[in-house]
Amino acid sequence: MRHVANENAVRDTGAEFYDAKSCPMAPTTFRRAAATGAFPSFKIGRKLMARKADVDAWIATQARTPKPKAQSGDDVDGAFFASLQPRRPSR
Repeated sequence: MRHVANENAVRDTGAEFYDAKSCPMAPTTFRRAAATGAFPSFKIGRKLMARKADVDAWIATQARTPKPKAQSGDDVDGAFFASLQPRRPSR
């Protein structure tokens, strides 16, 4: 009877849930995010588990948008003004 229950538990947690090792982020990040309540999580024994859908949704909200590239004219002006700054005397 225990053997059948263990097989069912493995099948249930394998497809729909992440643990710290199977998650697409670093294990420490997974544990910290779960501890702060970023996504719902639970423990099975000593293993911390979270639903894949919740973790993937949280990861999607953490995506950073790239900064726009500076125009070439700005780079030239920045270099010019940087050259006007007084330099420290060398020792």
